[in-house]
Amino acid sequence: MSIINAHPRSKQPSTMNYALKAALSLICVLLLGSCSILESLYENSPQLVFWWLDSYVDFKDAQVSNVKEELKALQKWHRETQLPQMLLWTQDLIPLAALDLSPEQTCGLEQKALQTVPEVMERLSPSIAKIATTLSAEQLKNIQSTFEKKDKEWRKEWMSGSLEDQLEHQTEKGLEQARDLYGRISNAQKLELRDLAQHSGFEPSKSLAIKRYRQEETLKALEKIRLLKQRGDLTTEAQTKAAELVVRDWLNGAFRPKDPELLQYSEHRLRVNCEAVASFHNKTTAEQRSKARKKLVFYESVIAKLMQIR
Repeated sequence: MSIINAHPRSKQPSTMNYALKAALSLICVLLLGSCSILESLYENSPQLVFWWLDSYVDFKDAQVSNVKEELKALQKWHRETQLPQMLLWTQDLIPLAALDLSPEQTCGLEQKALQTVPEVMERLSPSIAKIATTLSAEQLKNIQSTFEKKDKEWRKEWMSGSLEDQLEHQTEKGLEQARDLYGRISNAQKLELRDLAQHSGFEPSKSLAIKRYRQEETLKALEKIRLLKQRGDLTTEAQTKAAELVVRDWLNGAFRPKDPELLQYSEHRLRVNCEAVASFHNKTTAEQRSKARKKLVFYESVIAKLMQIR
């Protein structure tokens, strides 16, 4: 239900934010609306995530099968442990669709998701370490190059044009999300979204700085793991354990900027977004809330069906 958020939130660990949210997390594809499409995307998520990762890394033949095996195992774990939690969250949301919401309620929903982060990180660490230990210096350069390309695209989307152009773009993103959940949006509500965007505290330069910080932390961790392979005093088992520790440290720290100003900015944006979601929802009509409820019920049915597929 993000209305004004224009950058990835600091609360999410890196690989969950990219790899799992790219395909394994059902939330990222629920907005497509078709049950058959959702099921197909989820069932094919290991291949989709592989393609996404490969666009960064350019895996070699010897790596492909191992990466795909890890992604299939992650999907199985996600289906068995994460989908049931998603189902409960969706069921909690359904009755709330008809009610007014407070910022505390909207932030509370996010806190529920946050409670699963340690479990997700614990499961991801061995898989990430296993893949990372096979990466070459050339592949790390590929990742860095792709980061730079993505940053350029991000700057073009969020930092080009006048301040007015940037505000219009931010408003349009919020409008797309609102329409998907609530249906037709009135002119007055469009103005409300514009006002929320204008007072969102979004600063493209700081959001880009956070994005780059995460990228730098990712590359540092991968380089540490690569150098472990060059040590002659570590057994294979010791290398694996050391790599997992590097991954855990990376996941724990990469999404909490060390720069106090950037950390304050990120936390402020999260608070403002909670307020914006509640503010916009509370001005929706009974018809719009009914549509939102129906969509949540639809999500509930899709998640339940996916849980039954083995």
